[in-house]
Amino acid sequence: MSDRVGHIETRGIDFIPDQDRHSRPASVAIVFFASQLNFGTMIVGALPVAFGLSFWASFTSILAGTVLGGAGFAGMVLIGSRTGTNGTVSSGAFFGIRGRFIGTLITEIIDIGYFALGFWVGPQPLLEAAHRLFGTATSGTAFVIALIISVGGMLAVALFGHATIVAYEKLTIFAGITTIAVLLLFAGINLGTQHHAAPHYALGNFWSTWTMALTAQIANAISYGPFASDYARYVPSTTQPRPLFLWAFGGMFVGAIVALGGGSVIGLAVADPENLIHGMIWLLPAWLVLPLILLSFVANTANGAMVAYNGVLNLHAMLWRLKWLQVAGIFAVLGSAIGSAGLIVAGFNDRIDAVCSMVTILVTPWVMINIIGYLEHRGRFNTADLQDFNHRDPGNIYWYWRGYSPRAVIAWAISTAIGMLFSNTHLFVGPLARLAGGVDLSFVSSAILGGILYLALGQLRAAPISAKA
Repeated sequence: MSDRVGHIETRGIDFIPDQDRHSRPASVAIVFFASQLNFGTMIVGALPVAFGLSFWASFTSILAGTVLGGAGFAGMVLIGSRTGTNGTVSSGAFFGIRGRFIGTLITEIIDIGYFALGFWVGPQPLLEAAHRLFGTATSGTAFVIALIISVGGMLAVALFGHATIVAYEKLTIFAGITTIAVLLLFAGINLGTQHHAAPHYALGNFWSTWTMALTAQIANAISYGPFASDYARYVPSTTQPRPLFLWAFGGMFVGAIVALGGGSVIGLAVADPENLIHGMIWLLPAWLVLPLILLSFVANTANGAMVAYNGVLNLHAMLWRLKWLQVAGIFAVLGSAIGSAGLIVAGFNDRIDAVCSMVTILVTPWVMINIIGYLEHRGRFNTADLQDFNHRDPGNIYWYWRGYSPRAVIAWAISTAIGMLFSNTHLFVGPLARLAGGVDLSFVSSAILGGILYLALGQLRAAPISAKA
């Protein structure tokens, strides 16, 4: 077996036969439940509070956003089980055998973007804890040391691959829940000591601000869509879609509600919810800081490892002639170089989130097109044709027009262009952003339009019928 705990995975994007698939729907649920139990997700949960919303208003935005985003994520899980490969290779069934490079490229950008974001978020708990306990600096040499520890942990777990990540995520459940529970305990004690001013909504009124918070929560869940098939590809192809969907959705939903809701409560208990990590460290008694930071390090490392693993798989779809370890080395060097240049050299830490937000505009309609395509194909795929990496066979069932599906490519291109017009980030403000009262509806509009266009164009020319391998 090529996929064992503690052994480096030898498979990349090649098809995994059923006899080598040892995962179950519950395993997928565990991975994505645990993936939410980290400081990054808690920071997203504190955003509604930072925007000026009360706890219950924040919680309703979290609940609604997680349901919507989680449904999109769980839909992507179904594809990997049937194709036996990762999401971007699978997308060739809908975008064409060459058109799948659209998904490969944008997913790789978002992987590197979030990996680079880990360069800023990862070291912060270690730095804040050391500063609290020993009075050390939070920059300079201390930052470099914390960076090496945090990024090294992410890459080490990702390198071993699927089985090790799944096993590590099980450990993360204990570490993450313990961390959140302890923080909530001391947040509850501290709630009465904070005297926040009267609500000052970030966008001037309740509904606009609530909608902005909803958008952030949808993005949190659906951004895991490109990761879904990384784990579902090890689930047997005979698995029924309904239990797989429900397990995946349930794992994402429960994990997100725990972490996002916890982040909202903690955001109310600290003086500055926009600087949540600093506030969390100072909520704790000194004797508890070190053990809790060690537990949180496990959870934060697991999330970063998922990003790196997905990045390696996506890069392998472009560099398919290379071996898994060679591609992993290239991703590590590339991601580290971009992370270092963006966050250390250029001081880009306050902008990388905006970059990832803009890339999400590209990913979300891609997710919608994949889900609709899966339903139209009734879950049937020609797995041999999906593994055609030479991209030269007009006899391939997914050849469409010169290797591209005009229907999918046009729907994706138009919807992302419209999404960009609604964008409202630090880097780019679209001309239609003001129509929504300042709310960034970019990826929501691109997702809806992408689905509508793909369905409409499908009436002009039917998709090819796939044969189940």
